[in-house]
Amino acid sequence: MTMNSDRDSESFIRSFARGLSVIEAMGRNCEMHTVASVSALTLLPRTVVRRILMTLTELGYCMTDGRSFRLTPKVLSLGMTYLTSLPFWGLAQHALESLGSQMQASVALSVFDGEYSIYVLRVPSREVMSLQLGVGSKVPAYATSPGRVLLAWLDDEALSNYFKQAKLRALTAKTVTDEVTLRKSLDRVREVGYAWVDGEFSESVCGLSVPVRDATGLAVAALSVNLLSGDMKENRAVRELLRPLRTTSEQLRGMAPQFLSVAGQTARSSAPIRDGETSSA
Repeated sequence: MTMNSDRDSESFIRSFARGLSVIEAMGRNCEMHTVASVSALTLLPRTVVRRILMTLTELGYCMTDGRSFRLTPKVLSLGMTYLTSLPFWGLAQHALESLGSQMQASVALSVFDGEYSIYVLRVPSREVMSLQLGVGSKVPAYATSPGRVLLAWLDDEALSNYFKQAKLRALTAKTVTDEVTLRKSLDRVREVGYAWVDGEFSESVCGLSVPVRDATGLAVAALSVNLLSGDMKENRAVRELLRPLRTTSEQLRGMAPQFLSVAGQTARSSAPIRDGETSSA
């Protein structure tokens, strides 16, 4: 069953979906939002947005000065519910910390989330702290090494849908935005078993990523290391870092194949809730 058919079923509560889209929108662009700015981000009517914001305020997830709204720390409980439910949380965190210490670099575990690669675990290094990325941060899949790993093992239909929906814009002078070129890059990722991206998301950062597979062999997550661009070229990164990345990837697979299967499938069929999708729910 497709997501669109799911949304036409009685089990899909559009009012709840709209509330979640408002929460996601409020995490973008700036700390404070108005009804108008949230409406523009979600494509929902202002009257709907106002009711959702007032509900979130009443529940303690938002605060307002009467005109502007911002999220409260209570929202963190929603994300932490997901993270603390992972049975391998402590083991995986330890594995990434050991890997980061061994490499003296920033390492992360990511899953695919619509158009983005989203961090579910990250151990930063002092050198790459400037990116201000942490657990829950989203980065564009096409311009990052974990994203390209996650894209490379999508099936043909899912990859075609991605290119139909994704906004391929230049983030730096090096960003590849041509679909044909990106598809060739993904072919190479599948061939060599890793992705290397240098300066396409941030001019100062390069990254090497490998897939993390579930018990069936499906690539459901990406394990990555980020370094300062210019400190290391691809040949040296592959020679020195690829083996420990793959070793840790196998450790993660052994720890939680069931979790990774679920995490990797989450949001693959997601799409924004548009104004035209109305419901009395």
